[in-house]
Amino acid sequence: MSKSAKLALTRRQLLKTSLTGAAILGAPAIVSAKSAVTLRAAHIESPESATHKGYLEFAKLTKEATGGAVDVKVFPAGQLGNLRDLYEGLKLGSVDITSSGPDYSANLAPIMVTAALYYSYRDDAHVDKLLEGEFSEHLSEAMFKQAGMRILAWGELGWRSVFNTVRPITGIEDFKGLKLRVPEAKLHIEPMKALGASPTPIPYSEVYTAMQTGVVDGAEGTPAAVTQQKFNEVSKFYSLTRHQYNPIHMVIGKFAYGKLSADQQKAVELAAREAFRKQRSVARADNAASLKALETAGLKVNELNTDPLREAVLPVWDLLTKDLGPDGKDLVKMLIA
Repeated sequence: MSKSAKLALTRRQLLKTSLTGAAILGAPAIVSAKSAVTLRAAHIESPESATHKGYLEFAKLTKEATGGAVDVKVFPAGQLGNLRDLYEGLKLGSVDITSSGPDYSANLAPIMVTAALYYSYRDDAHVDKLLEGEFSEHLSEAMFKQAGMRILAWGELGWRSVFNTVRPITGIEDFKGLKLRVPEAKLHIEPMKALGASPTPIPYSEVYTAMQTGVVDGAEGTPAAVTQQKFNEVSKFYSLTRHQYNPIHMVIGKFAYGKLSADQQKAVELAAREAFRKQRSVARADNAASLKALETAGLKVNELNTDPLREAVLPVWDLLTKDLGPDGKDLVKMLIA
């Protein structure tokens, strides 16, 4: 082990006391025949987002755990392209690491849809259990088999709820006739239909103008997304439907993973898990603060009983997972266990 690697590891041992930090430190500082590696990590979220903070933490932990043998360069806010560009980059080797929600990666590995079903997660504790356990492990294996990419870690954007200009949603009947912007995917369109809304797929970049001009009555997203995109300026009501928990996953391309030695691979994986476990905590704090800010700014926020909403969308699960075979059924069972 080199002197610099030993020093980096010693500093890390002094600074970290968590079990995960101990796990990273348990991995030896990297000494291998392979030369130093630079990984290009890119995402589409803002530099102020919890996701970007997670990437920066991941880069720091990776550098420390490998004694500088692996250097992660982070490119936020779509600097290297949109999601399609970034995922293509993973295949070509021009991008090494990126992240998205499973609603996007389901285009590459259909079984990922099980990680984004409406009303499938109960609360934060349920989320953490699933994203740290057998459920996420199954998804990671499927992502590698179907898309040739490895999931390094799971983070989150948070719980999505409906904001609109017409009325507060106090029950399922209030969805009737609402023109709500949704992403162009059955995963979002079908459950919104089941709730009685009129789902309207339009690009995310057009939501503000579409609400301003009345093309749609509203849309849905996390509190942090509403504040960051200033959707409260064109909306009157934010109803905490919490219809979808929005996880994200960090993935590394097969080509990039192959550039790493076995020890480097382990160090990168452990660093990613620790960084994005922390990212989930930061995202939750950001969303809580954003919700308070929205109320202070005058947006009317209301709670509601979501049990009837869940009952209405449960049949859609079968529609969305019917072609996934036994693996899909097993994952759904894990969700409701």
